Amino acid sequence: MATSIPENLQVLVTGGSGFLGTGIVTALLDKHPTWRISALDQSPPDPQVANRLDRILSADIRVAESVHKAFIDYTPDLVIHTAGVIPAGTKRYSTKDEDWQRVKAVNYDGTRHILDETLASGCKLFVYTSSCTVVTDDMEHDYFYMDEKIPTGLATLHYGKSKGMAERYVLSPEHAEKGVVACALRPCTILGPTDTAVISRFHEVILNGETNFIVGDGDNLYDFMYIDNAVLAHILAVENLLTTQTAAGHAFFISNQEPVYFWDFLIYVWAQFDHVPKYRMHIPETLAWGVASVLEWKTRLTGTASALDRGSVRDGARSLFANNDKAKTILGYEPKVGLSEGVQLTCRGYKEYLATKTAQTASNGKRKG
Repeated sequence: MATSIPENLQVLVTGGSGFLGTGIVTALLDKHPTWRISALDQSPPDPQVANRLDRILSADIRVAESVHKAFIDYTPDLVIHTAGVIPAGTKRYSTKDEDWQRVKAVNYDGTRHILDETLASGCKLFVYTSSCTVVTDDMEHDYFYMDEKIPTGLATLHYGKSKGMAERYVLSPEHAEKGVVACALRPCTILGPTDTAVISRFHEVILNGETNFIVGDGDNLYDFMYIDNAVLAHILAVENLLTTQTAAGHAFFISNQEPVYFWDFLIYVWAQFDHVPKYRMHIPETLAWGVASVLEWKTRLTGTASALDRGSVRDGARSLFANNDKAKTILGYEPKVGLSEGVQLTCRGYKEYLATKTAQTASNGKRKG
C-alpha cells in the first residue's frame, strides 16, 4: 500500500465514451497528466478526448471472449468500471424475461467479465460504478435518508437488481481473499449538459401538456446530483485505493446532499425552458394507479406505448434520498457544484442540443428538396 499517489499509472475506464465515463476520463487526464489513461467501449470516444488517451479498447462486455481479447497484452494498474445499461422509459418497469436478460447481460455478466479479466491481467485495484437503485428499485418502500446499512437484494426492477448482483460480486469476500482492493459508488440520478436521457424525460412533459398534474401529496423528496460531483467521487475513490485503501470493501451512496421535493424540482427544471404551469392539480396515487393500469392494457392490445404506467406513478410519489456521511468520512467527498447551478447548466446544454438537432433537420430537409 502506497502512502502517496504514484506519478506513473495505467488506468482503464470502461464505458469511457459514455456520459459518466467521459467525465471521469477527462478529469483524470487533467488532474494526473503523467498517468496513462485508456478507455474501453463499443463506441468511439469524443475526438478531443481520444487524442489524449494512451489506448482505445473495444469490447462487447456481454461476451467473455470479447473482453479477453481486449486485455491481451494490456495490464492496467487500476480499473474504473462504469460501463452499463439503464433501461429507458417504460422499459425501466418491464417485467419481461427477455428485457431482464438484456439488462443482466450487460450489468451483471459484463461486470463479471471485466473483473475476471482484470484479475487475470494481474491488476487488483477496482472501482465499480454501482447505483442507489440497488436499494431504491425495491418499489414497495420509500427510503428516507438511506445509508449503507440497508441490505441490498430486495430490488425487483431489472436495473437495480442487476446492479446489486454486480456490486455483491465485486465486493465478495472471495475476491477480497484473492487480493482484490475494490469499492463501489452508488450515485443517484445524474444530471449534466451532455446527457439527454434524464432531462429529455422532464422536457417531454412540457411537450405533452402534462405539467399541471401532481401524483400524490407532492411532499416526496428525491436525490439528484450534478455530473461533476459524481466524477469527483470516482476520483476520490481512485486516490483512496492508491493510498490508504480505507474504502476497500465498501459501498458508498453519493448525491448532491440536497434532497428536493420532486414536483417542485420539476417546476424549477421547466422554468429553465420558460414554462410555468397555469395551475397544478393533485391526483391521488390510487386514482393515477388505476388510470395507468388501463393504459397498460391499452398498450398490450395496441402495441402503442403510454408515457404513464404503474411504475412511473409509484416512482413519482415515493421519497428516495440518501445519507452521504460515509462517503464524506472515508473518501472526503463534498459536492462542488450546487443542484440549482447544476440544473441550469444541464438545461442550457439540452437547449443547445435541441437547437443543433433542429438545425440538422432543417439542413437535411434542404438537401432533399
